[in-house]
Amino acid sequence: MIALNPPWSAGSPDRVYAVVVTFFPDAGFPERLARIAAQVSRVIVVDNGTAGESLGHLERALGDRSGTTCVRNPGNLGVAAALNQGIRRALADEKGCSWIVTFDQDSLPIGDMVERMLTVWKSHPHSERLMVAGPRTTFVDSTSLPDLTDSSPWREVTHVITSGSLIPRRAFELAGYFNEGLFIDYVDIEFCLRVKSLDYEVIEVQTAEILHHMGRLEEHLVWGKKVHPTHHPPLRRYYQFRNALLLHRQFRESQHVWCQRNRRILMKILVLILLYERRRLQSFYQILRGIVHGLTGRAGREGEGRYVPHPPGGH
Repeated sequence: MIALNPPWSAGSPDRVYAVVVTFFPDAGFPERLARIAAQVSRVIVVDNGTAGESLGHLERALGDRSGTTCVRNPGNLGVAAALNQGIRRALADEKGCSWIVTFDQDSLPIGDMVERMLTVWKSHPHSERLMVAGPRTTFVDSTSLPDLTDSSPWREVTHVITSGSLIPRRAFELAGYFNEGLFIDYVDIEFCLRVKSLDYEVIEVQTAEILHHMGRLEEHLVWGKKVHPTHHPPLRRYYQFRNALLLHRQFRESQHVWCQRNRRILMKILVLILLYERRRLQSFYQILRGIVHGLTGRAGREGEGRYVPHPPGGH
């Protein structure tokens, strides 16, 4: 691997800006934001209407930290819109932003995650074809260990999660921004599938790691295999199933393997809700709403608009 200056160092050509989306963060958020800020040139927090006790957690995280700014939305505009707000502000910065790394409020990266990802990116044999890189993700409250039998520093994947995704400036110029019609859920997957449909690559950097919260994760054994019900709020099930169906239609030809695999994931979610989750009736009602809206092309916050696949280009 080639040696790089840390992305926050003076004179480095790799100015990395972090965009962090918040929505009622918990008391651990200040520590997580500090870990992120230590790895990048600048942090842009985009808050979706936090109030009450959580506002205090946000204020403590921001403090008087230099190099950190906060965009405050009066309400919840959704993950995609908040990401786009932060990205546009980063790309417009007069100091020059070369890379964006996106985060949600619940993830804790290892101390040199960004540097490791940049190093792997620049040593990749086809680095000019890369558009998104993500770290290896470990989920809180899961004892399942990642497969480390492959010693390669990276592997090509269909998609990576939002938190920890490293994206070069040119990706937004070529592929456009995140699709705000999805609001929440599958926002990261849609962007990655769009990139791959344009014949670019997405990789997971196996030498970088991030610790991520996934709902209220539990672990159970079924016939000797570990399963993980997440106990997401019922409304999240609406977005999960609606957006999945919207993407199945959008990518049914260009990413048909992903579509088939995702259908199996949705069936597994249904079974886990039935077996383990307490609010199963509310969840199934929201899933039904999501299926109807997905099949009829509804999008936005609870289906208020029509779904429009995002065109290429930075608009």
